[in-house]
Formats: sequence, C-alpha cells, structure tokens
Amino acid sequence: MKKQMTLLGAFALMCSIFVHAPVGAGGTQPNYPIQFRDVTKASGLYEPLAGIMGHGAAVGDFDGDGKVDIYVGGFCDRPDSEYKPAKGPVKNYLFRNLGNGKFEIVDQPAISYFGRTSGAVFADLRNSGNLDLYAANNTKGKSNKDVEPQRSAQLRFAQLFRNDKGKFTDVSESSGACPKTLRTARNIGVLDYDGDGLLDLFVVEDKFIAKPSCRLFRNLGNMKFEDVTKEVGLPDDIHGLGCAIADLNGDGRPDIFVAHSNRLFLSQVKDGKTTYREDVELREVLQWKPLNNSDWPCGAVFADINNDGLLDLIVTSHHVKCRNKVFINGGLKNGIPQFRDVTKEVGLDEIVPVKCPHVEVQDFDNDGLPDIYTSAAWIDDKGNITPLIYRNLGIKNGLPKFAAPMPFTAPSKGEGSAGMVYFPVGPSLDFDGDGRIDLFLVNWFQGNHCRLMRNESAEKNWLDVKVEGKKMNRMGIGAQVTLFEPGTKKLLGFQEVTIGYGYASGQEAICHFGLNKIDTVNVEVRFPDGRIVLYENVRAKQRLKIAE
Repeated sequence: MKKQMTLLGAFALMCSIFVHAPVGAGGTQPNYPIQFRDVTKASGLYEPLAGIMGHGAAVGDFDGDGKVDIYVGGFCDRPDSEYKPAKGPVKNYLFRNLGNGKFEIVDQPAISYFGRTSGAVFADLRNSGNLDLYAANNTKGKSNKDVEPQRSAQLRFAQLFRNDKGKFTDVSESSGACPKTLRTARNIGVLDYDGDGLLDLFVVEDKFIAKPSCRLFRNLGNMKFEDVTKEVGLPDDIHGLGCAIADLNGDGRPDIFVAHSNRLFLSQVKDGKTTYREDVELREVLQWKPLNNSDWPCGAVFADINNDGLLDLIVTSHHVKCRNKVFINGGLKNGIPQFRDVTKEVGLDEIVPVKCPHVEVQDFDNDGLPDIYTSAAWIDDKGNITPLIYRNLGIKNGLPKFAAPMPFTAPSKGEGSAGMVYFPVGPSLDFDGDGRIDLFLVNWFQGNHCRLMRNESAEKNWLDVKVEGKKMNRMGIGAQVTLFEPGTKKLLGFQEVTIGYGYASGQEAICHFGLNKIDTVNVEVRFPDGRIVLYENVRAKQRLKIAE
C-alpha cells in the first residue's frame, strides 16, 4: 500500500466511512442526512394490509380536501396459506388521509375488489377537479378454477373508475380503455399526446403472453377512449414493465420510454398532428444486455439529476443481480436527445443483490441535490427498514456523484433475519404536508409488511409547485418548471410535471424542490404550447399553485 495519500484520496475515504456507517436501531444510520421513521402501525395502514401480496399503488387527493390519499392493490390468485397472517387474499383498498397522521378505509365496493392489480394511477381524465382511477389488472394468474375469490381475480381485466366528488363508479366496459385484449397490463403512463387538453393513457403490457402490445388510448372526453396505437405509428409489438414520459425534444408533446424492451419513441408534430418514431439512433446505448432470461429492466424515470435543465434517464432492474443504469442527457442533436451511460461515473455501478423494481428521483434531504430512490431496502433483525436511496453528494464537471446509505448485503432469509429486501411498488408522497418527501412501500412477501415511512430528515427549505391548467389539462401534466436564483441565471432545479412513471405506481402531479438554505427563488413555468410565465421572489416552504 502506498505510504502517502492525496488529499482527494483522503476525502474519498472519509466519505466512504461516513456513507457506510453501521445501521442504527431505528433502521437508518446515525447522523446520515436522510432519516425515516416507520409509522405504519400508528397510521392505521398496518392491520388492513397485513398479508397483502401487494403490487400496485397510487397516491392522490381523491376527495379534494388538500391531503394526499392512498390506493393499494395486490395479487389475489394464490392459495389462502400464502397470505398469512390474513386468512386469505387481501382485496384492494382506498385509504383517506385524515390529516392527523392517520388513514381510514374508504368503504366503496366498486374499487375494493379481488384482482391481480399490477399498477394504479389517479388522473383527472375529465378536467373536473376530481381524480379518476385506472387500475391495471393482470389476467395471467395461477390456476384456481374452483376457489373464490382466487378464480374471479384471474378473470379481472384492467379497470377504470370515474370519480364524482369522491364516489367512484366502474366505467370500464363503456370506456374503451379496458379492452379484453389487454391481458397483462402493468404500468400506466398519463400524458396529453395530441395537445387537446385531455389526458390520454399509455398502458404498458408485459411480454409474458404470445403477442404483447402496449396501448395508447386517446381521450375522447366524457370517459370515452379509443385505441390509437397504430394510428400514431407506435409498433404493435412493444412490451414492457415500467415507463417514463416527458418532452425530450422540445416540441411540446410527450415522448415515451418503455422499460424492459428499452425503446424510446419521440414525438413528431406535423399540421398539429402527433405521431411517433422510434429513436433507433440510441438503440445501442439504451438496449439491455441481460445476464439471463430473468434479467428484466423494470422501472424508469426522466429527471434532471445534475441541474443543467435537461432530463436524464434512470432505469432499474427486476433481477436478483440488479444492475441499475443512469443515462445522462447531453442535449439535442438533430432533434434527438444524446443519452450516454454514466452509471459507473456517478456511483451506481455496484450490483444490488435484490430486485429494484420501482424508481423515482426526489430531493429527500432538501439540500438542493436530487437523489435516486429505488424500492429496495435493508431490514435489520428487529424489522427496521432503511430504503435504498442513492444520496446526491454533489455535482462536478456536469456529473453528480451518488452513494448508498450502507454497503449492500445478502438478502434477508425471512422474519427476524437481517439483510436486503425489496418492495414491488413504492410511490413517494408528502402525507403530512411538512415539505419532506415520505415513502409508501407496498409489500409482497410473508414475514414483512407494507411500510409508511415518514421522512424525519433535518428541516431545510423547500418549494412545491402545482400547475393548474385551463387550456392544457387541469393537472398541469407536461408543464416544465425551472427554479432560478433571484438576480442571477443560476439554475436551481428543473422538472416536468408527470405521474405514472417508475413501476406500478402513481404519484401526485407536484414538482418538489429542495432548497437547502435558499429562502427566495424565481419560478419559471413553460407550458406545452410554448408560453412561459415567470414568478419572481417566491418564498420557500410553501406549495405554490400556478394557474395557466
């Protein structure tokens, strides 16, 4: 070993010691900047969800009271014994946020069913101010021909529920968005592909049937949809698990990335009409070289991880030797975003020994640097959870550097065994409105349970931006929000309003920015039609609503 160490090397060693400190009794390491506390039991979510084989979740304010609610569903086709401590399959549930740290079950039979729910999202599909609910269901279940509710769960296709001031009605059959040919639905992307002000649906179908086909459903109004997949030029052989949607080429229309097939489709607008073409120029960069037949890219998210005003791409894997990938966006060349693989440079090249299905980018410690979160975690022998959040340590020469909270360890062997675990689904939310991003982790396995993780990191400044459309869709999906330092052009953060990204999860249509010690910012919003509005000297620690 060399006798001398450079200052840089010493600093790197100190960072390594800090980042990889032992885990504490609360499930997070002492002094680590991102701290969570498990409040599942206190919130009222523990008992109803005990035993659920969870696989889909959406968060959103379904009743318009200003508090974010939770919908969760799972697979109900397995033998009763697989749902212990429950006596049998656990049906889907909607939980209302009471605002005091507690949730209550909303007793509505239409949405509390037994199915194989593999994804969910709340979206205002009528611009009514009410969040409707789309639940993806997967009909390729195990055979339980004579057992109920398992048998009926296998026969349930994707479903759409209209929300009328908090009351849901099943409109699946008449909607056109839930055809019987859509058998293995997974993620649900929400977008306005044609710019008509109505939100459309992009439903991802997995490859585990003979002829999978992801579908684009155009919103015709009044909860009616038509399949325009072929009409817009999307191939009929796309398969996937997750998806990410954002305007990458700056034409005001959303582009679509499908994880698993790892195909990127760029919008083209001519005479006001939108079509799609595959980005074959980047196929070699984005294609996955699998370790084996079970190595599946799964979650995907577009996010600006280096604060340069360009949306980068993070893809996570549904594999026990999980290789997560980071693609930095170098800007447009001939209308094509120039992604390149920087996984090793940014610190995500180490293989994770459990699956990392879902992915998001959020600033969990509000230090002004976006972090990468996946739905994997560590569990100690007392059952405490530490989520796998790659903390952003800083940006140098245009590239961020990330570090996990502790070394990766072997998977847990079951209840009472320390190690790593994963959750199929895990949307982020701020359930208590304190400006710190919390997590709802949906469990699949016996010996573990769903987790509501309250973020108790040190308080710093933050800003939430909610865009309310009038000409565009009411949720503001597709609007781009940029924060600047007042008096300068220094960019503090850039996001696009989007939901339904990652894997099997639905999020709030909110842009959350950590600001560290900055207490005043300028906020610029670019609408899909190119119009820009600027709000100057906006104070931190608030949810700013910007009406179109």
